[in-house]
Amino acid sequence: MREEIEHIGRRVRTLRQQKGWTLEEFSARCGLSVGFLSQVERGLSSISISSLHAICEALGIPLTHFFAAVNDGPLVLRAGHPRSRIRIEDSNVTYNLLSGGMPDRVLEAMIAEYPPHYSPPLISHEGEEFGYVLQGQILLQVDDKKEVLNVGDSFHFFSSRPHTVQNPGDDTAKVLWVLTLKLLEGGRL
Repeated sequence: MREEIEHIGRRVRTLRQQKGWTLEEFSARCGLSVGFLSQVERGLSSISISSLHAICEALGIPLTHFFAAVNDGPLVLRAGHPRSRIRIEDSNVTYNLLSGGMPDRVLEAMIAEYPPHYSPPLISHEGEEFGYVLQGQILLQVDDKKEVLNVGDSFHFFSSRPHTVQNPGDDTAKVLWVLTLKLLEGGRL
C-alpha cells in the first residue's frame, strides 16, 4: 500500500511539473489544498478516488493512468493469476480489477472490498453502475432512498444520481461491480 501511495505521488508531481505549474496553480485548478497536494506528491498521504479524479481532470488525463496500462491484454484472466489490486482510500477499500486491458472497452468489472463501518459521502458522476453483493451486507443509498442489501442482492442505476455504498457492519463486505469505463477513464466522480 505504501509503495502505491508513493508511486501515485511521484507521478502526480512529475505530471504537474511537466505542465509548469506551481503547487498553488495546481491547487486552484483541481480544488484541493496546497498542503494536501504536497503530502500526496511526497507519498505522505493516501488519496480518495474523488480527489484523484479532481487531480486527473486538472491534468487532463484518465484516472486509469494511475492504475493499469490500457493495452491489448489477455482475453481471459485465469483464477490464481495475479490481478491488479487498487487500494488508495484512507478507508482501505480494495478494488480487485477483473477486466483485461482491452483498449476502447466500455465496461470495467471489479470486486470492491469494503472494510467494516465504511461510510463515504454521496457522489455523482456520468455513467452507469451495476453491483452484486458477494459477501456481507451493505447499505446502498441512491438519492434519498436507502436499501440494505445482502449476499445475492443486486442493484443497477445511473451514476448521475447521488449515491453511496456503505458497510455499517462489523465484517468486510464484497461487491462485484460492473460499470461504464467513464468512471475510470476520467468521467465525473
